[in-house]
Amino acid sequence: MKYRTLGRTGLEISEIGFGCGTSAGLMVSGPADARRAAIERALERGITLFDTAPVYGDTLSETHLAQALRELDAKPVISTKVALEVPDYDDLAGGVVRSLEGSLERLGLDVLPIVHMHNRVGRERMAKSPYGSGALLTLDDVLGKNGVVEGFERAKKRGLVRFAGCQAFGGDNALIEALIDSGKFDSIIINYSMLNQSAWLDGPTVNPLFTYGRVGARAAQRGMGIVALRILEGGALATGFDRHPNAGAMGGDDYAAFIEQAKTLRFLADEGDPTLVAAAIRFGLSNPALSTVLVGISDAAHVDAAAEAEARGPLSADQLARIEQLRASGFTTA
Repeated sequence: MKYRTLGRTGLEISEIGFGCGTSAGLMVSGPADARRAAIERALERGITLFDTAPVYGDTLSETHLAQALRELDAKPVISTKVALEVPDYDDLAGGVVRSLEGSLERLGLDVLPIVHMHNRVGRERMAKSPYGSGALLTLDDVLGKNGVVEGFERAKKRGLVRFAGCQAFGGDNALIEALIDSGKFDSIIINYSMLNQSAWLDGPTVNPLFTYGRVGARAAQRGMGIVALRILEGGALATGFDRHPNAGAMGGDDYAAFIEQAKTLRFLADEGDPTLVAAAIRFGLSNPALSTVLVGISDAAHVDAAAEAEARGPLSADQLARIEQLRASGFTTA
């Protein structure tokens, strides 16, 4: 396993991050022995970053991750998140601190290496963001007095967290640019895959709501760490060109469109393996500005597949050129 630095933080993390989210299922609803086996295999393969959140399984992901790590006597880099809700509107900074205190207790840690704001930003508050976790916050909710950033700063002063980040999976791109330009965040989580490169490049995408206006490139230019999620696009690149059973976040017509686009990338599939998992991971690692690629893990075999893909390194120049030709055409072969 190779390692990269999380932007200007100086924090070294593995190129592959162990995703503990709901779609993968393992850390929320998998049996304890399977959770421990997968985490043990990840540690053996050199994976040092484990990404979780309180909203994954209503705190079960954090709780189960901590249980397995205690049993293995392991202390990797853990990244979690803060998702504020409507009751936090009157005290957003306090809500951040309370959330972090809860995560630290569940995870059995004294300090969190990195935490990301899970909420999206919009022009007006909404009780529920149309995508993602928590309430929809305004820019002032994040950067203003008693806002999210102030909460992170309080937590840093108390030694609860070292670095804090935001995210760009949904939300208003202009406001995400403002968060990046504020200089208040050390890292950012972005949606980045072969099928959606809009966090880096202009061009056609399946859904305008998930078109990111090159915010990843903007963040990289400002020295932020870049954490890539949805590298497999909810399973569209992982199932042999059929629907993944847990692909709820991007369903319906969008998911069907991704499946059709994935078919144009069949040339990247390994002999005997009808999926594009290895190619998708290697594509992410072909971008040197990414700090890590999160892969949702459902069992120990997924760890091996991700680690073996990482060991092969980035895609070739010819493969990347062909992907770019397809991207520019909207992944059509006509």
